Amino acid sequence: MSNPSQHNPYGQPPPQGQPAGQQQYGYPQQPPAQPGYGYPQQAAYPQPGMAPAQPQGMPGQVVTARVLLFIAGSVWTLLGLLMLILGVAAEGATDEIPGLGDAGDFLAGAAIIMFLLFLGFGALHIVPASMFGKGGTGTRVTAIIAGSLNALIALLALLSAFSSEGGNPIVALLWLATAVLTIVFCAMGQASAWFNRPRH
Repeated sequence: MSNPSQHNPYGQPPPQGQPAGQQQYGYPQQPPAQPGYGYPQQAAYPQPGMAPAQPQGMPGQVVTARVLLFIAGSVWTLLGLLMLILGVAAEGATDEIPGLGDAGDFLAGAAIIMFLLFLGFGALHIVPASMFGKGGTGTRVTAIIAGSLNALIALLALLSAFSSEGGNPIVALLWLATAVLTIVFCAMGQASAWFNRPRH
């Protein structure tokens, strides 16, 4: 007579103390369950002291500061071009009037100086704004400096508008407000996290 354990498809050996020829009943022994097997994995939560998660996209405040820098830089550049055009036109007009040739040359020279100055202010705003996507702390500091200079000039324009009779301070107020917002948005913690994020 053949051994029943030979026909057992599970090949379970008989327990100790049980004769080898005795037939076993019941289900085959299941392997021990693995820890966590069959259950969904729990999400990992940040523990105290861990570094905060890095921003996946440019924060809204940083995007707003970037747009304001682009706008301010464009306005400065357009003002520089306007100064250059006015200087060239003034030089041409004074050349036709006898005795005013030197005055025309002076106006043209002053217009060129103002054009270069305004163009520099425009570049000071546009260049860091264009580097917000890949720039680091230096880009952020440059943007804050540009916003500070812009706010200072806007404050002087506002004081001049209030001191002069019939002056309209609305434009100067808007100018100052956008410059201050640029500084605040670039100085916030989200901006710091964005510019200090790891780059691969």
